[in-house]
Amino acid sequence: MKDPQRIPGMVDALTRLWESRPDLTLTRLLGLLETHGADWNATDEETLAVLHRLAAETPVRISGDGRRYLVTTENSAGRPDRLVTIGADRVAVRQIPASRTDAVHDLPQPVVWTHSGIRTCHVARPLVITDAEGIPHRLGLVSSIRVVEGDGGDPTSLDGLRRRTLENVYLLELEDATVLLDRSMWVFTTGRRTLHRQHVAWARLLQATVGAPVRVALNGGEVRELPTLQRITLLE
Repeated sequence: MKDPQRIPGMVDALTRLWESRPDLTLTRLLGLLETHGADWNATDEETLAVLHRLAAETPVRISGDGRRYLVTTENSAGRPDRLVTIGADRVAVRQIPASRTDAVHDLPQPVVWTHSGIRTCHVARPLVITDAEGIPHRLGLVSSIRVVEGDGGDPTSLDGLRRRTLENVYLLELEDATVLLDRSMWVFTTGRRTLHRQHVAWARLLQATVGAPVRVALNGGEVRELPTLQRITLLE
């Protein structure tokens, strides 16, 4: 007979993972384990290792360990509302467009600010973050939390980065503009009364080093120069 004392630990690990992904049914949760190697032929030790790994990648709450997290929140109607990247001292908030049309024509500008602490960040509970002035910001109901992989801090240069090999999402803060960079490039500039946004079909960052202007090679072969880069933030 196998040791029955192993069962509470297995159940506890399964509970922690399920609490971090409460929208999954039990059968889908078991299917998730199978896709990560914990199939019907796996040992309890192998299954426990998968449970621990997945729970570490998508925790149920944020712990004060200095890691960077990507938090997805919902609004009161239960619709995905925000993507919130939380670092050791900064927060970047992106509004999720209500529709595909809005994503193409009316993408909201990301907002970055300094925080002084995370009041609450737990799946199925409100996300509340306190800014540097001590004011709490309520950013919706947490639907998922994911650890941002490869987080060694924000880079100071993206020179030579190619669109076709890009795996992360970055926010570039320029002197007079903000750039949201993934497989698409959105340039946001603020006028006196209006926000201007432009979608740029880019191929490569020829120069993107903090303290220097940004030079972008476009798909058509031409080169566009943007204002001086002040900071790069890894979003996901």
